[in-house]
Amino acid sequence: MSLRTSLTLSVLLLGCPKETGKAPENLASEARRALAERDKRLTSYLVEVSSTQGDQTATHTFVARAPNRVKGSLLTPTAMTLSFDGTRFFKLTPGEKKLEAFELKLPTDKAALFLTTQFSPFVPEGYRTPLLPSKGVTASKVTHPRGPEAFELVVSTPDEAGKPITITYLLRFPTGDFLGKKTQAGGVTSELVVEAEQCDAKLSLCVPKVVVQRENGVELGRTTFTRIELTPEVPNDSFTLTAPEGYTFEKRELVESTAPAN
Repeated sequence: MSLRTSLTLSVLLLGCPKETGKAPENLASEARRALAERDKRLTSYLVEVSSTQGDQTATHTFVARAPNRVKGSLLTPTAMTLSFDGTRFFKLTPGEKKLEAFELKLPTDKAALFLTTQFSPFVPEGYRTPLLPSKGVTASKVTHPRGPEAFELVVSTPDEAGKPITITYLLRFPTGDFLGKKTQAGGVTSELVVEAEQCDAKLSLCVPKVVVQRENGVELGRTTFTRIELTPEVPNDSFTLTAPEGYTFEKRELVESTAPAN
């Protein structure tokens, strides 16, 4: 995924006709199509990220390339790298001078869930496609300062205890760019709000550059993307890790009864 061109939003939105009067289910389908088309354009990306919460700061890098190759490296406060090369899952732990390689012997759905769980802390909102259920998504068209139009997608679902959770996504119309996310559960409203973006006219999309996290209106932290590359050339061997000199190497199989700790 390449990047580093900062352009005004008007370049991307110029000439897009305003559409009105569509039924919510049609808008939801249109939003899904926009996200699918966006994914086709954003085939790879590389980011360096700094996240702050209070007086704590963490930094990491993340690179992804279709199909199904990802690598995340936590730089501070504790170094660690996770990678998946399409077949094997790797965990590199410099503090222990250890590299582990796991063959995934899991059903497809459980393998996908495992990888999502492992890499979700690295994958930023606005680069990954929101996970929308096949049913139960309410869509509407709204105005937005970064829009000027946006899709508002509302997903209501029970949590593990059966209590309601409502998640609202704001996506720019018609490109599907991430503008914000609000989660309401147990009387708490958590928000992610895009404060700054980087846009690429050739790809016809924008990605977050600064994202603010709020809870009940109070800022808790912010994420700043200090380096962004959209559609870079990323070779296959970038995701296959090898043990540095002096490291131990362990080769394992990951089956349903086992899973490596984070």
